[in-house]
Amino acid sequence: MIFEPLIEKIIQFYTSPGYREDVVEAKNHFQEVAGSFDESAPDFEAKMAQFTDWYVFSRRLKRMAEAPIEYCLQDSKYSIDDNEKALYFSLRNSRHSLFEFIKVKKGDVYIRDLFTDFEYVIRNSNITIGFNREELFEARLIPFENEFIFATSFCLHPAQVSRFITKEIRKVNKLPETEHAKAREDLIQRLFKMKHKHEQYRHLDIRDVYSNESKLRI
Repeated sequence: MIFEPLIEKIIQFYTSPGYREDVVEAKNHFQEVAGSFDESAPDFEAKMAQFTDWYVFSRRLKRMAEAPIEYCLQDSKYSIDDNEKALYFSLRNSRHSLFEFIKVKKGDVYIRDLFTDFEYVIRNSNITIGFNREELFEARLIPFENEFIFATSFCLHPAQVSRFITKEIRKVNKLPETEHAKAREDLIQRLFKMKHKHEQYRHLDIRDVYSNESKLRI
């Protein structure tokens, strides 16, 4: 994926010793939500991709109050080649949302944004398997050459909670438009936490985890 080297460069730069406080705080928070980073676990790579996506695109650096993808565009200490600027702006303009899978046709993945009902076609997608029409999922779309491509981080939610998720989305969409962006991101992060709480507490009914009345700390 053309953007992977840039994302790797951002994460390495903004987790360097000068950002130690950010790294410690971010790892503690993420592990509280998603559990520890176990290199032997089958979900280790997926979890690392989720952490990287959150750290680069969503989490604000403590001193700058901006996410690394925003701050790097004005950071004099971070070097960006002229021929890479358009790619960095594409990363900054990515679409982070909840989606419904529609179909795969000839290598193209058709999905629908659950907040806007807008349908996207990811042409010649490098990811075509693992989707299920019944499972809603979190993903990030990056604009590139008048089309979109998937970032590497996904979070698939069990089919049993799709109704709960769509109800929460409707609540967000009823808010004033000026509140939509923050409310969407808050909901995405809350559902991400519910997904991992469900994995940690398998003995509980999933509907007691994906709930606004959950007894767990979500």
